[in-house]
Amino acid sequence: MADLILDRKGFSLTYEGECLIIRHKELTTRSLPMRRIGRIICQHGVNIDTKLIGQCQRFGIDFVVLNQRYSEHSFAIHANHLRQAQRRVAQYRISTDPELTFNLSKRLVLHKILLSIHCTRSHADKALHQTLREQWHAAANAQRLDVLRGHEGIAQRIMFSHWKQQLRPELGFVRRERRPPPDPVNAVLSLSATLTHHEAVRQCLVHGLDPWLGFYHTLTPGRQSLACDLMEPLRPALEQWVVQQFNQGHLDLRHFSTANGGCMMGKQGREIFYRLWQKNMTIIQRRLRRYARLFSRHLQQIEETPPCSQAGIF
Repeated sequence: MADLILDRKGFSLTYEGECLIIRHKELTTRSLPMRRIGRIICQHGVNIDTKLIGQCQRFGIDFVVLNQRYSEHSFAIHANHLRQAQRRVAQYRISTDPELTFNLSKRLVLHKILLSIHCTRSHADKALHQTLREQWHAAANAQRLDVLRGHEGIAQRIMFSHWKQQLRPELGFVRRERRPPPDPVNAVLSLSATLTHHEAVRQCLVHGLDPWLGFYHTLTPGRQSLACDLMEPLRPALEQWVVQQFNQGHLDLRHFSTANGGCMMGKQGREIFYRLWQKNMTIIQRRLRRYARLFSRHLQQIEETPPCSQAGIF
């Protein structure tokens, strides 16, 4: 099954005879069998028949709506593939056990810093690697969650400083900014993170997990915390991929425009981005699937073993 990407406004989507009907005033009407679709990705401004949403649930199709300017306004309606209540009960137990929460958070942070070192190994920057290793050891010795978060934050700032040095100055990247992204690099980082987050939510549901209840990212209104946890170790690899797209000339200033303090990708840029992203998404899906599966197995251990013998996952 393939992703269906509708990269312009004005589409009208309906359901007829186990097929998705795609209409647009400037294009020929198309019909696609629902069984051939794995996920529908579209922009705001698409008209959707409510009957179609119900059929997406029936066929196991995720429906993702993206907002380039404000990624927090993006949303997804995921097909609920599995309903495994026992795993979710175990999630709630973790959320009320500070020791379990801290141990899982430490493993996540250590894994993320190791991946940061891995992503920069080709740059032969000994000082950078030494600094990241120092943060890894400091995080490994942390005894409180706030201290652990502090070392993870330092490592993240070190990485963004490194990426800034790898990018051409005319791209205008200074720091990570989201609402709205002020430059092309931040715009692509936000879109990549949004797509990865939606895939993390999907993997949560596939493995019977509650995407709202995490361990490192706390319970916050409007945030699917476990999905954030699953994608957190992948952020260095996402950042590396985005930097490569600019450094290899796939994306440049011609593909972006700025209005009202925000930077947005143009139609040609989006076409290039999605073509490249499809290749990268295979790796992202595989890693998120692995993280979700490992966390699911960890929850099973919580049901079967005493707290003192529970193992970590990362």
